[in-house]
Amino acid sequence: MRRIQMGFAAVGFLALGVGQAFASGGHSSTYAEKMYAEYQAGTKNQVIFEVSTRDRGLLREVAEVPFRRLIEPREYLLDGDQVGLDIQNTRFIPLSQGQGFEVFMTEELGKTASGFESVGLPVADGNYRTLRVRATINGERREHEAIEFCWATQNYCTVLDPTVVFADSMAENRVNLASSGPVVEESAEASTSGEMGTAARCGLASNPYYISKWTTWASRTQTYKNVFGATLVRKVLGGQQSGVRCDAYCRPSPFGYSYASSCQGYLGWSCRCDNQLAYGRTGGTGKYVSQTKCTHRYAFSAAASASVSNLGSASVSVNWYLEGTPDSNGGQYMDTCGYY
Repeated sequence: MRRIQMGFAAVGFLALGVGQAFASGGHSSTYAEKMYAEYQAGTKNQVIFEVSTRDRGLLREVAEVPFRRLIEPREYLLDGDQVGLDIQNTRFIPLSQGQGFEVFMTEELGKTASGFESVGLPVADGNYRTLRVRATINGERREHEAIEFCWATQNYCTVLDPTVVFADSMAENRVNLASSGPVVEESAEASTSGEMGTAARCGLASNPYYISKWTTWASRTQTYKNVFGATLVRKVLGGQQSGVRCDAYCRPSPFGYSYASSCQGYLGWSCRCDNQLAYGRTGGTGKYVSQTKCTHRYAFSAAASASVSNLGSASVSVNWYLEGTPDSNGGQYMDTCGYY
């Protein structure tokens, strides 16, 4: 049998040069625009950002001014679920559904730019911009404020956005993930011709020329940081694989694996991970599920627990109990074996 690589499920970036913006944004002072564009690309334009400058100046002039006096927080959040290169289910939510992010951001907005000194970013060398950010989801447009900080001498910028949950971290996660190699890979194994020259051959319903197909989700790391660059949550999401092959009797044989994930939470953040595999077949149809999820939460305990329903049948599923914001890896593959 011949193994065939089907291609990658990962998509390209919105525009060339987005990755470099994270290294050189300090010179152009357009880091924020490129960061929001990266986030928007991850949503496949489910959210549209429009960014404009409200004010700008030398960072030393506002070094002791609390961030909340430079920008005004809103009574809502914009949240999304990061799944590989994609940012899915973008939505406006009330503060009460922020999984502690609203509490964390209230504390962050009480801090000042002088905190950058402790991480090797001199206030005397920095610049800032206060920003108006318009976000549109499904025709609903809202406007909030954010701050961009840049150090041209160190080729470094960051954005404090109290409304878009971990906007800077999610954009950076996407850039780092894309540069690390394939995120999702689909593969297949070609079928042989029918026995003794007959036309019929065993194959999969999705493509009778294949006798085996599978999807592999590579292990990846998700990191969330505060405006000063300190790591708050780090997750290593284990690799997953799900597939179905037809055996010598043209019966479905689900296969795959599910590697465990791990996480660490710091400075008041908690996190939990779990993983689960499950499989089954009914008649000529087989299904394999491999999933892992890690949640994070501020000021409260995070939770992640998986269970299985209908193990052994093609209606098998993995069910999740989650407390906190989830990051996930993996999925399922289902197909039917037959003679074609």
